Amino acid sequence: MKCHRSLDLIGWLHRIGLLPQRLTRRTAAEDLLKALYEGRSQGTPISTLSPTLDLSQPALQELLTDLREAGFLYPNNLELTPEGVRRAIELTRAHRLYELYLAEHSGYSPEDWHRLAHTKEHELTEEEHKRIAKLLGNPLYDPHGDPIPTSEGRRPDQPLALPLEELVPHRWYFVLHIEDDEAVSFQRLSALGLTRDSIFALEELTPALCTIRYEGETFSFPTSMLLALTLRQASEEEVTQTHADRAQRLTRLPLGVEAKVVALSPACRGAMRRRLMDLGFVSGSTISVDMRSPLGNPTAYIVRGAAIALRDDQARYILIQSPTQ
Repeated sequence: MKCHRSLDLIGWLHRIGLLPQRLTRRTAAEDLLKALYEGRSQGTPISTLSPTLDLSQPALQELLTDLREAGFLYPNNLELTPEGVRRAIELTRAHRLYELYLAEHSGYSPEDWHRLAHTKEHELTEEEHKRIAKLLGNPLYDPHGDPIPTSEGRRPDQPLALPLEELVPHRWYFVLHIEDDEAVSFQRLSALGLTRDSIFALEELTPALCTIRYEGETFSFPTSMLLALTLRQASEEEVTQTHADRAQRLTRLPLGVEAKVVALSPACRGAMRRRLMDLGFVSGSTISVDMRSPLGNPTAYIVRGAAIALRDDQARYILIQSPTQ
């Protein structure tokens, strides 16, 4: 009875505008449907879904009843019906397409993509999926590296990833995927600039702490956070082509020194990437510091004969060859 009252209260609060769409009962049921769809390929037991989705056991059972009444689950087990599979694929596809849309065509930060896409996935129609996919060039992966299924459920092959115990210090690694479901690790790693397609050198690795070198900076964080990254070893060609071994962030360029732009960070996406390229921050451009503001931020840079002021959170995306090289 208490669970019924709780769910009824959530519905009432939503109807009068005090709760967002993601807290409605239908949305909760569809979240469970997605979890069942993903879990069946990973052997995830139903007992682990309740705490993961922040549900009590009675609430979980009510949502399972809702899914059966909607025709998404068979009556006497947890197997998805063909209609349930179709809806789960539709939700997954909508979420990942919308995350990529936000990454490429909005000013939202990576920490906001998942939250906004989680709301939008329950609202998008199949026609809207098609329009977004066409706009994005029918992509295979979302900005975190998760595969985007087709409407029939086909997904691109996922490359083999290295387990944590096979990582070796003093080697270069390529980020295939960054997990965004665990918010703390994702926010910490994103703040360092790590994203899909990043290449970094693993400097030290202990059970408690790891140290990496990335874009000319050295960062240390708990080794457990490496579990949020899907990695493979980077080839020498990839390290050379991306200048990973000799690039540093523009924010480290001293006054009175010229350097050349070698690339933009893979973390620089969408409108910001296009704006910086339009301003002349492209590979081969010569750049120097014109002046720093009294507080040190923003800084005016000379690029292609023009003075352009950038904040540090913009300049960090511009990678230059170390002036000493």
